[in-house]
Amino acid sequence: MKQRTWPCRSEGSRFSSLSFLKPHDKDKRSRISSINKATAKSSTSSRSSSSSSCPPSNEFGDFSMLPYDILMKIAAPFSHPNLQAASLVCKSWRDALKPLRESMLLIRWGKKYKHGRGGVRANLDKALDSFLKGAMRGSTLAMVDAGLVYWERGEKEKAVNLYRRASELGDAVGQCNLGIAYLQEKLDLT
Repeated sequence: MKQRTWPCRSEGSRFSSLSFLKPHDKDKRSRISSINKATAKSSTSSRSSSSSSCPPSNEFGDFSMLPYDILMKIAAPFSHPNLQAASLVCKSWRDALKPLRESMLLIRWGKKYKHGRGGVRANLDKALDSFLKGAMRGSTLAMVDAGLVYWERGEKEKAVNLYRRASELGDAVGQCNLGIAYLQEKLDLT
């Protein structure tokens, strides 16, 4: 059985980044360029034998063509660094993930208001408002934080509804909090 490697080899040379040599190192550069030429010749000969087994790259579609609603569901439980990285993939992802990036800012402000950090006085109403605005933009992290505020206030049905929304979008903390809520409170939430 013949197996193919995935992903296929790239069409570029092995090292395609900028050179670390300084402009005055011409003799070193000429040695390296001759090594690169030899490597390129050997890789093109091996590529020609393996190119028949590699499918064309455009056969699998383009990630930029993902519908916005699908992308939002995928990225809803992302942390801030992961969301930033996903926003850098392509322009359409940047545009689609803009509401989630805005919700991260709202979550940050909500946590400042909730805990009284960053020169802000603790204000649970403003914290809840920030978390709810983030939740409306689709962030599961904001849904969980708003649910926590509702739970602390004693509004457990609202908290469970937010936990349920977050858990339906795949947020592990929302799923955990929903399970704990079901164990602690025997609410009729069917």
